[in-house]
Amino acid sequence: MVAALTGCSNYKSGSNAGSPATPGASGSPNAAAPLAPQVTVDGQPHPVSGGVTCNTSGNNVTIGIGDVSNGVGAVVSTGYPPLVRIVGLGTVNGVALGYSDAVPGQASRAGAAVSGNSYTIKGTAAGSDLSNPQAPQEVSESFEMDVTCP
Repeated sequence: MVAALTGCSNYKSGSNAGSPATPGASGSPNAAAPLAPQVTVDGQPHPVSGGVTCNTSGNNVTIGIGDVSNGVGAVVSTGYPPLVRIVGLGTVNGVALGYSDAVPGQASRAGAAVSGNSYTIKGTAAGSDLSNPQAPQEVSESFEMDVTCP
């Protein structure tokens, strides 16, 4: 399974790189700073760095976290209840982990909750450990993403 997530960002690098935006940076004097994205895999923190991008197209929101080349992000429907379409977790312990509702039997293995611009996405991702190409092992891990769109 291969999933590609892309997006554009107004995230700026510099002395505050990786820090949440300063309150009021959006032009509103009382705007709250977005929280840093949190990703866990099998109950352990999965390191992510960089900004969050969110792009709505049709009935889906594409969420990218950090550098696109790391493959961490999700696609969630805009309907109610929101449906998780795709999740990419990048490489975890040498295994590229992901989720797709298009894979038979996967549609019920992930869910999302939305509150304003904040998303909590939980489920089970799968991948193949190819360290022994003669006998690849299927791997599945629980995951959770907590992210706030800018």
